[in-house]
Amino acid sequence: MQMAALPEQLTSMEYYMDKTFYKTASLMANSAQAVAIVGDQQPDVCQLAWRYGRHLGLAFQIVDDLLDILGNSKQLGKPALNDMRAGLATAPVLFAAEEQLGLVSLIRRKFKQEEDVQYALELVQASSGIERAQALAAQHAQLAAEQIRALPPTSDPHALAARQGLINITHRVLTRSK
Repeated sequence: MQMAALPEQLTSMEYYMDKTFYKTASLMANSAQAVAIVGDQQPDVCQLAWRYGRHLGLAFQIVDDLLDILGNSKQLGKPALNDMRAGLATAPVLFAAEEQLGLVSLIRRKFKQEEDVQYALELVQASSGIERAQALAAQHAQLAAEQIRALPPTSDPHALAARQGLINITHRVLTRSK
């Protein structure tokens, strides 16, 4: 989706979030919903499960995009800055572009010139792009946890443990290092 984007879409946070949903979050949303359906849950519970997966998937991908910028190749198990090298602008870069207008031309040419990736990294580091992307990931993790807390009350210890496990996953997504 992003590889075939129009130049103006490459700098759009809305486009990035749509792409992120289709790339990662839709799998998590539909998987969570499928578990609820197979478990013969009511439609409202199935919808909460879908929203949990959606927000968890968005948080996961935003953290992945942050790790691409903040991590190193050994830690990640793949080359760092891989997204920009592939011509992709992710949440930290898009947020940074709102402050560092020089990033816009780099994004639109997909970081193709020799020094583009390094210069873009410097611009991102000189902005609040990383912090804003971290906040966005935290917001989606919180929204995922809220979906679990909105489930109908239960006193079943297994259900309570499972719910706590799902909430714990939202925290682990934010604190992972690879």
